[in-house]
Amino acid sequence: MIGLTGCGENKNSREWIENKVSEVSRVYPTENLFDLFKQFPEGFEVYQVYMNDKVSTKIYLTGNSQFKTITGKLIRKDLKLEKKTDIIDVHYIEQQFIFSDEERAKEIWDFKGFLFQELTINKRILSEFKLESKSYNSVTNGFDISYSVNNPIINKFFKKDDLENGVLEFGSSLQSNDYYYYSVNVDYKDGYYFRETVSNGELNNGE
Repeated sequence: MIGLTGCGENKNSREWIENKVSEVSRVYPTENLFDLFKQFPEGFEVYQVYMNDKVSTKIYLTGNSQFKTITGKLIRKDLKLEKKTDIIDVHYIEQQFIFSDEERAKEIWDFKGFLFQELTINKRILSEFKLESKSYNSVTNGFDISYSVNNPIINKFFKKDDLENGVLEFGSSLQSNDYYYYSVNVDYKDGYYFRETVSNGELNNGE
């Protein structure tokens, strides 16, 4: 049967994918980014992008295990002109984001932090969501799953009405047992696209 392995696992099933996706509970939630070093003692990278068809704003941070620092960039890009209009240095110090240009950062970054600092995800919560779609790629060993959700924490994060529904999607690539890579996408069908990724490997931050 397609999707069944010799061990009888159906990797395209909701149960199998959610068992894998529930690993995001290692990160969701993590209020203090320095606590990520407990999960990833060799270091980590976090990345967030929020964009429409005109402009993208992305922030990425690298957790350096040697110096125990978390630093990165906040970048705004005009997609029509294919030109970066802002490149701002970021340091995470004492649970605060410190920008080289604080005023401009407030103008261009729509959020006060990362969604994983506020949202709790585990196997029980995933099972309660309304399933939209799921897939498993046997070639890359990656998968994704999406849900229709009305979640007060997510709605508050995106400054939406309490009753507004959005699509919450998880994606991953299972390259090895010690490799952690999960992307969380949120789409309200309002012309904006949001993605947040946490990994203990290198991310293509697009700088």
